[in-house]
Amino acid sequence: MRLLFIYPQTHRAYYDDYYFLKFFNLYILRQKGDTKMKLTLTKEDLNKGLQTIAKIAQSKTNNLQSSNGFLLKALHNVIEIQANDYEMGIKTIVPGIIEEPGETFIANPYLIELIHKLPSDSVQLCKKDTDTKLLIIGGSVKFECATMNISDFNEVEIVESGYAQFTTNSIILKDLIDHTSFACSTNTERPIFMGTHLDVEKNRINMVATDTHRLALKTYMSETPITTPIKVTIPSRLLMEISRNLPIDIPEPVTITAVRNYLAIRFSNVYIKTRLIEGEYPKYERVIPKDFQCTVTTDRAAFTSAVERVSLVVQNPQYNLIKFSFSQNQIKLMSRHPDYGVVEDLVACDMTGEDLTISFNSKYILDLLKHCHEEKIIINLRTQSPVLIKDKDDSSCVFVVTPMREK
Repeated sequence: MRLLFIYPQTHRAYYDDYYFLKFFNLYILRQKGDTKMKLTLTKEDLNKGLQTIAKIAQSKTNNLQSSNGFLLKALHNVIEIQANDYEMGIKTIVPGIIEEPGETFIANPYLIELIHKLPSDSVQLCKKDTDTKLLIIGGSVKFECATMNISDFNEVEIVESGYAQFTTNSIILKDLIDHTSFACSTNTERPIFMGTHLDVEKNRINMVATDTHRLALKTYMSETPITTPIKVTIPSRLLMEISRNLPIDIPEPVTITAVRNYLAIRFSNVYIKTRLIEGEYPKYERVIPKDFQCTVTTDRAAFTSAVERVSLVVQNPQYNLIKFSFSQNQIKLMSRHPDYGVVEDLVACDMTGEDLTISFNSKYILDLLKHCHEEKIIINLRTQSPVLIKDKDDSSCVFVVTPMREK
């Protein structure tokens, strides 16, 4: 194959054989993927880095084999591990000793688990110039791992700025995600509801999710206002992957940058890019009820246990319908099955307002109760209208569930 290089005519004097040969060698090296490398890392550090990118490296969202691997890159005194499945890209830096710099692209479904089970605390990774295999040595174990063409890997591009940016910490962000993402829809016909909506304006950070039957909203007030509002919807699957990687032992600063069609998240030694769901998210504030006929305060643990018991016997497991009657400072829960009978339970409460009977899907009620944390919860109701539930002394997180009609 002949390579033809054309130089600008007005600048031919600036090019000489040295620069031509240097570019030519780098080009051929990148195309063949033939780069030497020799690294030494602790098993703990290598395993932590691989676990960070594991789910993206083994993603099945793209049938191309190159989307199911990861890039190991040891250049400029930095060891990076990258994975990119075209919906999310993750790059993490791991400590280690670089004896020979280089990079290699690996797509091996057994490697991550093998590294985890190596008998030694130290791992050596070696690759020769002309070898297409990476040699992994850990104690008595040697593993020759096939590598792929480096040029087939789509590297994760770091973006430093976008149209808006703000900073929070890892514990706050994880709290926002974990209190809302469970309420996302799984219905692919309405993709906008398959994501969690991030709404940032001035000092207020809102994260909200809904499947149109229930809604979860978590609010955090930041000390530093953001100058440009952010309104983006992040796929729930990708958001949960971000949550999985967030450090929670101590709060780490997290910088979130909004670009036109994706979001970039950077914390400690991790950089993540995630695509966004296109489309306008519904005006969720309109769904949250504000006027109520009945306000109930009850013990969260006792109420949760009663819902769990009564939901065991339901007519249709798909809907898990339970009737709730609020009257005389007690909550009566009832479910029925035409073949197996009726279950009733009572829970004490403090109640103001009118008596009320209403039915809900017990699964939705149990899901939100898992995300309430105080001893007492408040239940706000109106006849045949959505219920609003929250912790008694914490209004930063509210849950809404629409009622069901008995057939």
